[in-house]
Amino acid sequence: MRDTTAAPEAPAGPLVSGEWLEGELGHPRVRVLDVRGRHPSSPLPHAKRAEYGAAHIPGAVFVDWEQDFVDRDDPVPVQVADAAAFAVRAGELGIGDGDRVVTYDDYYGIFAARVAWAFRYYGAESWVLDGGWTTWREEGRAVSSGTAQREQSRFTARPRRRLRRTLGEVEAASRQGAALVDARPRHLFLGEAGVANTGHIPGARCLPYQELVDGATGLWAAPAAVARLARDAGIDPDRPPRELIATCGSGVSATVALLALERIGVHVDGVYDGSFNEWCADGGRPIEYGRAA
Repeated sequence: MRDTTAAPEAPAGPLVSGEWLEGELGHPRVRVLDVRGRHPSSPLPHAKRAEYGAAHIPGAVFVDWEQDFVDRDDPVPVQVADAAAFAVRAGELGIGDGDRVVTYDDYYGIFAARVAWAFRYYGAESWVLDGGWTTWREEGRAVSSGTAQREQSRFTARPRRRLRRTLGEVEAASRQGAALVDARPRHLFLGEAGVANTGHIPGARCLPYQELVDGATGLWAAPAAVARLARDAGIDPDRPPRELIATCGSGVSATVALLALERIGVHVDGVYDGSFNEWCADGGRPIEYGRAA
C-alpha cells in the first residue's frame, strides 16, 4: 500500500512536471497553490481569484500574490511577510510542517516562483509546476471549480537568512565582489537616463524572466538555453561567481532567475527583496544604463 504519512519523493531540481503532480494529487502531504495573477501595470485585478473559482487544479488553494505572505506595512511594495505572519497565513491555507508545496501561475512563472521561494526562505520544501496552468489545461489534465477547503494546520517558519537580502547586505556584498543578476525586461535594464524606473544597479547582469520561461506555454527554458543566456549575460556556468544575488523590480521575477540558474547548477545565494524599487527610491544611489560592461 502507498504510504500517505510521508511526503512523496519529488524530482530533482526546482520544477515538477504535470505528470508528476497529477500522480500526487490528493496526497495529504502535497499542497498545491494557485498563484495566478497579472502584472502590476494591469488595470484588471492583479490576483485572478475569479479565474480560480471557475477552474483550477484539483485541491489547489488560491494565493493572492500581492496580499498573502506579504508585509503590507513595509513602504517597499510586496516585501515578504515576517516569520510570525507568514506562519499564520500558511497554517490558514492548510500548509503544515513537512508538507511539500507546489505552486503554479499563468504569467511566466513569476508569481509561482516568488511564493515557492518564500516557502524555501521559511524552511519548507517547494517546487514550481513546469508549464503552469496553461500547459496543464492544454494537456487535458483534471480541473475543479469552486473553492478548495483545507483544514487549518501548523506551520513553523524557520528563516534561511541568506536567501533574502536587504539593501545594506547587498551593498556590503557588492563591495566584497558579489555579482548581481537582474531579471527585469531587457529594455528596463538598459534604460535611459531621466526615464523613471529604468537602468540597473551598477555591475548587475541582465537575465530577463521573459527569456527564461515561454509566456505562451508556461514551460521553462531548457537548461542548454539558460546556459547560453547566462553566458551572454556574463555569467559562466562552468565558473560561476563566488556569490550571486538575484534582483529585479520588486523581488518577484528575481526568483525566476534564481530557479532557472539552479537548473544549470549555478547557485544563487539570495534574492534582494527590495530590488530596484528600493534602490532607486534614493536619488543618491548610483544607477547604470546600457549593457553591462
